[in-house]
Amino acid sequence: MKYTTYNGDRPNLDWTPPTKTTYKNMEKTKLIKDAPHQKYFSEDGTQLAGGSTICKIGDDPAGLLYWAWDLGRQGKDFRKERGTAANIGTIAHFMIECMLNEQVADLSDFDQADIDKALVCYSKFLDWWNEQSLKVVKTEIQLVNELYKYGGTIDLIAISENGEYILLDFKTSKKISESYWRQLAGYAELWNYNNLGCKIVNHCIVRIGKEEEGDFEAVWRDDLSGYWETFKAQVKVWWAIKNEKPVKVKKEKKK
Repeated sequence: MKYTTYNGDRPNLDWTPPTKTTYKNMEKTKLIKDAPHQKYFSEDGTQLAGGSTICKIGDDPAGLLYWAWDLGRQGKDFRKERGTAANIGTIAHFMIECMLNEQVADLSDFDQADIDKALVCYSKFLDWWNEQSLKVVKTEIQLVNELYKYGGTIDLIAISENGEYILLDFKTSKKISESYWRQLAGYAELWNYNNLGCKIVNHCIVRIGKEEEGDFEAVWRDDLSGYWETFKAQVKVWWAIKNEKPVKVKKEKKK
């Protein structure tokens, strides 16, 4: 699978989030554990980097190094802890996606302990979502920007009461880092490039903490122009690193 492009059709404004829907009438969708990461390709078949990779170029790794060291001090394997955290975040994302698309999440590949923690995240998101006046346009949109040569998967495009297109990204981290806004700026341009006439006018990062009940925030920003300039520079750096090694030429064997 390469990528899919949203066809630009206007959303159905009669859609409402499911509340008392009978689950037996809803489509069941399975989340596959350890599924391969999404790959992005340009029209000529060149593999591209995703926005979540590009936005972290140049980030200070000190926080991540301390986290790994502290887990080691506690006798925990940081690889296992990272995997558990990733599973919880993936499950929570999937639960939210299924709710927005009126589907039932099949999580049979995952441990119940991880599902229970993800349910905490999902519950917090649902409480927030039910207070919003937003209509779903599309979820999990895989796009490529042929001009700047990168790809990405958008969590959610929604439309407000006054017809404005909103880009939302879901995070299950402990804080909102600056790289997230660069990622969102890149995603906004992904959408705008592929959907002329439906330009994004506002952006929201919905951070859902995995542990504490009250650990939740939704931060809105309408102007990400500065982050977009940085993201464009990061794209150039990514390609420069990719192309810095000379092409290996096979030597012909002497007869």
